[in-house]
Amino acid sequence: MVTLHARPLRATPPDPLARPAATRIAEVDGLRGIALTLVVVFHLFGHGRVSGGVDVFLTVSGFLLVLSLGRALRDGRPLGIVARWARTFARLAPPAAVVLLAITALTFTVYSPWLREQNLVEVVSSALYVENWQLISSQLSYGAAGPQTSPLQHFWSLSVQAQFFLVFPLLASVVLFLRARSARTLVFWTLLAAATAASFAYAWHLNALAPSVAYFHSLARFWELGAGGLLAAAVLAGWRLPRPARVVAGWAGLAMILASGFLFDGGAAYPGPAALVPVGGAALVLLSAEGGPGSPSRLLSSRPLRELDAVSYGLYLWHWPLLIAFFTIKGRDELGWRGALVVLGASALLAVLTRVALSRPIARVTGQGMRRSLAVALVAIAVAAVPAGVAAARAQADPPAVALDSCAGAATLDPARPDCRNADFAGEMTPALEDLRRDDANRAECWGGPEVYEMRLCALGETEGYSARILAVGDSHNNVFLDVYEDIAEARGWRIDASGRAGCKWVAPETPISGKQPEDEAACRAWRTEIGRLAASGDYDAILTVASSKHREKPVDPDQSPEEYHTEITVDAWADRGGAETPILALVDNPIFPEDALGCLADPAAVEAGECELPRREALKPTGIEEAVAQTENAYLIDLTDLECDIDVCRMVQGGVIVTRDGAHLTASYAATLAPYLDRALGRHVG
Repeated sequence: MVTLHARPLRATPPDPLARPAATRIAEVDGLRGIALTLVVVFHLFGHGRVSGGVDVFLTVSGFLLVLSLGRALRDGRPLGIVARWARTFARLAPPAAVVLLAITALTFTVYSPWLREQNLVEVVSSALYVENWQLISSQLSYGAAGPQTSPLQHFWSLSVQAQFFLVFPLLASVVLFLRARSARTLVFWTLLAAATAASFAYAWHLNALAPSVAYFHSLARFWELGAGGLLAAAVLAGWRLPRPARVVAGWAGLAMILASGFLFDGGAAYPGPAALVPVGGAALVLLSAEGGPGSPSRLLSSRPLRELDAVSYGLYLWHWPLLIAFFTIKGRDELGWRGALVVLGASALLAVLTRVALSRPIARVTGQGMRRSLAVALVAIAVAAVPAGVAAARAQADPPAVALDSCAGAATLDPARPDCRNADFAGEMTPALEDLRRDDANRAECWGGPEVYEMRLCALGETEGYSARILAVGDSHNNVFLDVYEDIAEARGWRIDASGRAGCKWVAPETPISGKQPEDEAACRAWRTEIGRLAASGDYDAILTVASSKHREKPVDPDQSPEEYHTEITVDAWADRGGAETPILALVDNPIFPEDALGCLADPAAVEAGECELPRREALKPTGIEEAVAQTENAYLIDLTDLECDIDVCRMVQGGVIVTRDGAHLTASYAATLAPYLDRALGRHVG
């Protein structure tokens, strides 16, 4: 076991870890270059695996910042917070702005048009260093690249780093209120240690509960930066590894860093305890600085690795948007070694050009003082954020209303409309591709999304003097019909009370929920309980329910199929409605397509050739809802799938109308073409 021991009193050779503040630790450059390059190599050649390089990068970033702050506190010097911000962001923001402007251009020319609004919002979020929170709020998980993947996904780590650089110096300045220098130092390091430990515990908890959230979460990531900061405390205290041990520790640390991407599925395991491997590896490498002959110090401080560090930031920035552009152009998410080399070469070239173009002007301006540095940073942020922000605001405007042909959409599958069967829509598609993701009828007042913990129930149609009252509930697949519900209610003089909750089906309230934070689990259970109370109230003439068939609850009994389990928990929920006199109307879910299949829509020839379709048996997922209806008195099935799919196939474009906006949900446009058929079905059971 390698141990650390305090500096002996006898004279020892100069140690780089105890050098004055102005001296750099040469190994840092090589380590940082390796870390960011590992990310790129694993993305391109590792089929999307997470290398652990970002964890090393965050640890090194925390080490350098806290080392500088700690030295200032120790020596009684001002922290120079604004000057630190100016230097840091004058270095980080201009290259990022160039890449963000390129992504904005690619958003209008290459990337999938239905991702345009989301991409523009993320450009602004990335420019303002809050991309990790944007990804969390958008429920975007970290994953392998593909045509439908965000080209800005990699900016999450820069956001976490920037947030640390912004907030931590402010927190450190609090200790300046203590007069005694020794007290300042003690409080500073104690608070850092406590915050790092708390963050590690939170990361462990959140990673087990919601790994996709934990991966981006600033508080869950803080411990990696904090670990680097605690390493800086050891350096400032003069603690060091014995020189012979540095050889072993240095190579062991490098081995841990290189192996972490092979040992763990980092997208699911980090920043939980598994991240101790890359973080610990970085710590060992830094503690082995100037290890002498046989250590990795000479390698890490060599000119090639220093040059790699100089371009690694640009390489990191460029590789991901170019990779997504490659996949979008190719229309697939497979990357052979030739394609990987093409993306790597283009990324390296652009990284070098970006550095050559920006390094001297930035150095010249920032050399003229803090104000100029701060101005450079703010201008770069504005240049990246403003054009995308203006474009995003325009994109978020309501799309123009489109009058659908009477034969559009579902009518082409209606056997009673032979005139529509062979209707020619001349290759036109509704909605326009750039409006596809926004072709959604959902409304905030009817919807409980993530972190909305109260139940939201909205009234559609007549609020007084109505002839019938219906309760319409379910997850997001219920709320795609809100416009249809409203039209039906107004036409028939009904009132339809609608309530949807993200990822929450109307089943027995005690049904276990996985993959959600405790607050969302509790909100889902409360929502189910309240729906049961409303169903039992006797205030409704019918209860309409629909839920996604894409995600299924996991049976408690391993011998029970998901369909059998869903039948059981659905029947349990329906049994509490207070009497069989209130009919249950169960709407069969819509066809489900792979999200990456949306790329087919960008090719009119593929649509015309019938390539944008799935076999019906694959698109329509069994759920057990039919059995639940059969086992429940006064329950009825409403099956519109023959108006969503042909006898053998389910098409993504039917009758000139795009069926799905994201692979899982109907577009509001296609739902509108189902309105007369849903109206007819409801009329048979209500009134």
